[in-house]
Amino acid sequence: MKLFREPLLHFAVAGAGLFAVYAWLDRGSEAEPSADLEVRIGEGELRWVGETWARQWRREPSREELRGLVLDLLREELLAREARTLGLDKDDTVVRRRLAQKMAFLIEDTARIAQPTESELRAFYDAHRERFVRPGQRSFEHIFFDSRKRSDAAADARQVLVKLSTSDAPAPGADEGDRLLIESDIRNADRYAVAGQFGQAFADAVFALTPGEWSGPVESAFGLHLVRVYEATAGEARPFEDAKADVVERWSDEQRRTVQERYFTELFRKYDIVADERIEALVGPLPGDVALGDVQPANEGLAR
Repeated sequence: MKLFREPLLHFAVAGAGLFAVYAWLDRGSEAEPSADLEVRIGEGELRWVGETWARQWRREPSREELRGLVLDLLREELLAREARTLGLDKDDTVVRRRLAQKMAFLIEDTARIAQPTESELRAFYDAHRERFVRPGQRSFEHIFFDSRKRSDAAADARQVLVKLSTSDAPAPGADEGDRLLIESDIRNADRYAVAGQFGQAFADAVFALTPGEWSGPVESAFGLHLVRVYEATAGEARPFEDAKADVVERWSDEQRRTVQERYFTELFRKYDIVADERIEALVGPLPGDVALGDVQPANEGLAR
């Protein structure tokens, strides 16, 4: 009986019991897998990978390609789950931005669901006629003076301007100015086209010139120019039928912005924002009529 009083025997029996319990629990987990370990691939996932492929390659995937897409989706899901298990998604800027981007795409898809009626488009057109104006155009010639090559390009330009301003002034010769890779005769260009070539300040100056007269010097992104506008066309409102495609696009943009603003307003109301009072002056009021002064103060800055 002395044997039953040995501490070593008690330890061995306890260890065997624990081992038996662990083996039973492990068997049970194999028989009934946890929901966290279950990965389902259904009709929705199959349709999504197929549509994604079709948008990129402009054709339906073959059976073998579809199988590869499903396997890639499974591998991606398994890796993502393992990464979350290891906590790799915590405090990761790339993951956070990717998730935010996916939510933004989801919001945009929701906004695209609605299709405008003809009356809605006409009402939008009437309320924003200034957005659907055919821009004015200018045709002009210019003489370029390179400030990097001349000691006083402005004085040289003014000297040529005096010569061109006389009643019997001949047409300007090629040797009056300096070479520029842009054509010296620009025809039927709107303000945006001129600004794209020469800069915004130059475009504004050209569209303010009186047609028929040599003027300048006018400064561009390249240097100085003498300019003569010989044809000017004023901007005019585009008829609804002519502008309809642009109306649809602008209407959709407006709807998308409205949906996004409404969604973020609700998000700011849904979540408790904890912020340091010291940043109130920097950040100002938040969307959704929620101001930093209305939320809980925190001693250690923004809470995660």
